[in-house]
Amino acid sequence: MLRPVSVLLVLVPALALGDYMDHFAQRDDVGPRKVPYLGDARLLLIPVEVKGFPPFDRARLEQFFSPDDANGFVHYFEVASLGRYRPRVTVGPTLSYERCPLPEAQFPGCRIARGDINALTGGMDMLREAVRKTDEAGVDFTAFDVNGRAGAPDRWADGVMLLTNVPFGGIAFPFAYFNQGTPIVADGVRIPHLAIAGDSDLFVMIHEFGHLLGLTDLYDETQRYAGLHLSFMGSWGYDPKVVLPDAETRWRLRWANWIQVQGRQRLTLKPVETSGQIARVGVGDEYFLVENRGPGEFDQHLGVRGLAVFHIDRGVKSVTAQGSFPKLGAKEGDFVNRTLDCVNCDAWHPYTRLVQADGAFELEAYKPFRAADDLFRPGTSLLNDPSSSIRSPSNPVNASNLYSGQPSGFALNDVRLLSDGSIEVTLDAPPAGQCEERLCPEGEACAPVQCGEPPPKTGCAAAGVEPAAAALLLLLLEQGLRRRQRR
Repeated sequence: MLRPVSVLLVLVPALALGDYMDHFAQRDDVGPRKVPYLGDARLLLIPVEVKGFPPFDRARLEQFFSPDDANGFVHYFEVASLGRYRPRVTVGPTLSYERCPLPEAQFPGCRIARGDINALTGGMDMLREAVRKTDEAGVDFTAFDVNGRAGAPDRWADGVMLLTNVPFGGIAFPFAYFNQGTPIVADGVRIPHLAIAGDSDLFVMIHEFGHLLGLTDLYDETQRYAGLHLSFMGSWGYDPKVVLPDAETRWRLRWANWIQVQGRQRLTLKPVETSGQIARVGVGDEYFLVENRGPGEFDQHLGVRGLAVFHIDRGVKSVTAQGSFPKLGAKEGDFVNRTLDCVNCDAWHPYTRLVQADGAFELEAYKPFRAADDLFRPGTSLLNDPSSSIRSPSNPVNASNLYSGQPSGFALNDVRLLSDGSIEVTLDAPPAGQCEERLCPEGEACAPVQCGEPPPKTGCAAAGVEPAAAALLLLLLEQGLRRRQRR
């Protein structure tokens, strides 16, 4: 049953609280602002069925949210995270309504305007009631609190989703924010936000749940340009050809194995889907990320394999607050501004920009993404613009300069595709000062797996002999010498 709730800010005074979709400007607010993004998680899906709309296909729901569906919700997040995030979803009992449970005046025909997060405040009673009815039907909400910042139950839900049979695009709703800091509580477990989608397109739930993980939208719904491709938070059509996370998202969630480039390095990057390898060039709030993308279990729409290069500027709008990396912040409620004026709405200076290998800037002109043209493949390169001019529609120079026009020290050359799907590339970065930065204080993927060229091997290892083999070789030589001495 539902129990009384204390005010959220009183419950967690010691946490650095940011925003529930700040793209990990804060990561210490897992629980009140974000669901856990590492380890095992137990998620609840609440189906809400309204009479007069097509009924649920329960078998289809169970399949899509089971670990066995190769194109489903669970398998997607396991692959995208290299198995570091392992959600398991329980499909709760179907809640049936004879008529729309939302106020008719605000939701005529039971339809919710896409992107209107404020409109759903009129449906907060329905969300409360959906949780209450699910609780009364025998669902134990403590089963959905197995994880948290410390990897243990923390009285915050690991994730709650609501699916309706009413045609609906989808929304992630921060209930606690609109309820003056007070979350829904069931069986002592607090639910601060819910991911909501319509049954007509289950793949939308993958995107909406991304908001609960702390991610912001990376598309431009104003259609001034094509937005960010190669991201499930960006310009993806919510079709069965599910797109993987972009490199910035993967890196922020600690789902990557990252190499910090210093000086000139010849790297072999394996397909990111199976390796999680990302090369990072630059430090601070503005930098470049390089990864190997191509068709696999996911990204099947690409058709060809190549290097995706992302230009990141964490200083865009409210993704960052005062201070610099890694002390980034975001104010609670900034997501409203990002919804109205998204961080990727400026085609020429977004938070995360896909650098296109052909230099045609077609995405900025709202033209289609073409993997064969936009990924870096043999014969393509990315260099500095010596004029240090600022990139703009009147100055469409495809270069590795920072948005200020200043040189970044980044260059990409000599791309070579290997038969196993790996890609060799020569990357240039500043020659020093690149190795001290960390993504987070401690834990897996908080620090690069390598920074700069690895130290040279010495002794037998330098000659291509492994240490164990070298020891065996020395033993055999010593035994041979003893035999000669006996003779």
